[in-house]
Amino acid sequence: MRFIDELCPPALLYALFLAIQLGLDAADFAWVTFAWKFAFGGATVFILDMLCRLNLGIVSWFIMAVPFIVTALATSIAMGLQFDRIATKAVYETFIA
Repeated sequence: MRFIDELCPPALLYALFLAIQLGLDAADFAWVTFAWKFAFGGATVFILDMLCRLNLGIVSWFIMAVPFIVTALATSIAMGLQFDRIATKAVYETFIA
């Protein structure tokens, strides 16, 4: 497919992640979610590719990397503060047999 061959690396990587997410949504029969992700994901791939074509590849990589960096930082902070232990002390689950 010529369109995929011409995508810049950040747009191609995002398209790969999008394809995986769309596959998971299709497997779960989540068609509304599939449609929204397809529309917004396609627009995002287009924007990332346009940024690369305008010699703004650094901006494109930044937009691509920010969600992963923020998720990694949030996970590290939560693990460092032992947020899971604090949360499980506040939540009590009882099972009635």
